[in-house]
Amino acid sequence: MLSPQRVPGAAQSALPCLVMIPGTLCDGRIFAHQRRALRGIADVRMVGYDELGRVHDWAEALLARLPQRFSIVGFSLGGLWALELLRKAPDRIERLAMVASNAHGASAAGRRKSAWLWKMWRAWGPAAVARHVKPGYFHHEQKRQRHAGLVHDMALRTDRKSAFAEFAWAASRADGRQALAGFAGPVLLVSGAKDRLCTPAMQRVMAQVQPRAQWLELPRVGHFVPLEAPARLSAALRHWLARDPAGAMPPPSR
Repeated sequence: MLSPQRVPGAAQSALPCLVMIPGTLCDGRIFAHQRRALRGIADVRMVGYDELGRVHDWAEALLARLPQRFSIVGFSLGGLWALELLRKAPDRIERLAMVASNAHGASAAGRRKSAWLWKMWRAWGPAAVARHVKPGYFHHEQKRQRHAGLVHDMALRTDRKSAFAEFAWAASRADGRQALAGFAGPVLLVSGAKDRLCTPAMQRVMAQVQPRAQWLELPRVGHFVPLEAPARLSAALRHWLARDPAGAMPPPSR
């Protein structure tokens, strides 16, 4: 099932619980910089997609393993999962951060894309999906080359059932705008200005339905924000975690 993997030494922590959910064919390594940067600030729980295809209701299973109150960071598909958790347990979530994600429901075009990705996976394997799809999600060629090995390895380590479940759920997901609009806690939107998957227009929609959200758009950055702009994302998350769950900003430092 989706199983949170706690940072070593985080047991019995009094720090706020932070759940981090990666994107399609990704794992917790996508958040490596953020996990280091948030050490001592949050009790980080990395959620994996292993065994995702073997649970009837992944969200209920994950909620059963988490504390009563927690915050969520979701990257890409992880942001869609975050909105699903928000729909199911709005009173348990303190803060929400959507990184290179969106709140739209499934579309006909999305279903066609998911079917195509699964067909490619079955015919040529996960490496083919990573080679043909994910490189286009980087804005700079230098960044793509630097992180190509990690992107491919994350895809290769995603088992067949989990991959199918990721594609299938993305193609059938509910619209998350209503859940986002009704959320009372601090909301952070972080996106790349050059993201061709979760576009600036999609970010504007989320900012419109949730006017209290803080939107940070990063210039010259594509879809893989955690890899392309790791320090800027980490800094934004630190500031977001410092906000009171009721939405108040932290007092200025003296």
